[in-house]
Amino acid sequence: MIAFQRNTLLACLIIGFILLVKGYFLYSTFQNGDFSEATITKSGDAGHYFKIAKNISEFHSYSDNHSAIANESATWRPPVWPFTLSLFFYLTSNPLSLLVLKVIFETLILVSLIGYFSRKQKYSLLLTSFLLLILIEPQYLKYSATFLSESFTAVLALLLTLLFLGLRKDQTYHVFIPITAGLTVLCHPVSVFFVVTLFGIYLLLNVRNHLRKCITHGMLFSLIVLSWPIRNAVVFDQGIYLTASQGATFAKGWNEKVLTDFTNVDGDLADEGLNLKYADTTELATNNGVLVYSRLYQNGTWHYLKSLPFTVQMKMAIKKLKSNFNPFPEKPKAGFFESLSIGFRMLYLVVFVQLLLRIISRKKPDFTSLRDKAFLVVFAVLVGQTLMSIYIYTGFRFNSVYSLTMLFCFLIINQLWIAGQINRILRK
Repeated sequence: MIAFQRNTLLACLIIGFILLVKGYFLYSTFQNGDFSEATITKSGDAGHYFKIAKNISEFHSYSDNHSAIANESATWRPPVWPFTLSLFFYLTSNPLSLLVLKVIFETLILVSLIGYFSRKQKYSLLLTSFLLLILIEPQYLKYSATFLSESFTAVLALLLTLLFLGLRKDQTYHVFIPITAGLTVLCHPVSVFFVVTLFGIYLLLNVRNHLRKCITHGMLFSLIVLSWPIRNAVVFDQGIYLTASQGATFAKGWNEKVLTDFTNVDGDLADEGLNLKYADTTELATNNGVLVYSRLYQNGTWHYLKSLPFTVQMKMAIKKLKSNFNPFPEKPKAGFFESLSIGFRMLYLVVFVQLLLRIISRKKPDFTSLRDKAFLVVFAVLVGQTLMSIYIYTGFRFNSVYSLTMLFCFLIINQLWIAGQINRILRK
């Protein structure tokens, strides 16, 4: 009875601490920001999401021109987050109120996910409370109070992770896995290599005993992801593309300034037009639309890459890889939560090291083990970050989509050690 009371008291203290930190962060963020609509719509990427979502709610059209006419520039953004955000506009159009709704919406999803997972795994209130630490993961917190899509992508990535971890020996498939996987890609395409890797592992687990389910789920995932490129091809007749930004991001990741100017803080600050001199720009005389530029950025970057010696290509790739896995800012970033983020990123490096040690041990993976399945998720994150950092660039902002997943996997992989430390504290 006394042990139960101690566990309950400690759990309440942990939950109270989590709520206090989250409340303080939101209060300080909202207190110091200008959340007028005029300011929000001029705030770069975040303002663009706001404009598209508002346009969807008012004109039921995926555009950013305050009309019912679809336009190319809106397709710079993937669709899941703008459509989700547009639903909040039916309750309010005030930017600050919308952000509060976003915070509440994501928090309710996360609490529900952790509660369901803990109940399924028969975790105690104390361990459940530790899992709720994801609510104050600083990289997630940073984007949860903005109109950017990173925080919602992090929630979807965690949902996909929990669905995967929740697979049982007697049921190794779940229809929500291909659905969530597809939505995660369409929320932020930077997650595509992570999603494809984890979904590929999921299919491999099922291909032998559940071939029909495997084929059906593979087709479902493909239909969800391809639905948006097909829509863009039909509407604009400019070919199949996932987002209009794919050419620009490719150009920003491979250009003559990567070796000198690239950092994990400002990886996307390079001018995408640097590679236009390598492309045939005669088409611009008749069409200078967003999609034409995107195609030219991509073509010019391919030509630029082909002109480089292999050794220079490798130097650029290594430069971006080192930046990706460097937990320290390569350019000063002020603020308490920015400093706190360093500690969490170092924690995730520890998880990557644990994965490598697990691989080196050469023990046969136990797919019924929650710990081994968590290692598979970490492996998918490692592949996702590595391939994306080479293909375009990543850095702190893009890697924040894995923040909740990595913290959750750390807690799962090290739960026995954590439980031991808790028992030591309680015995004292």
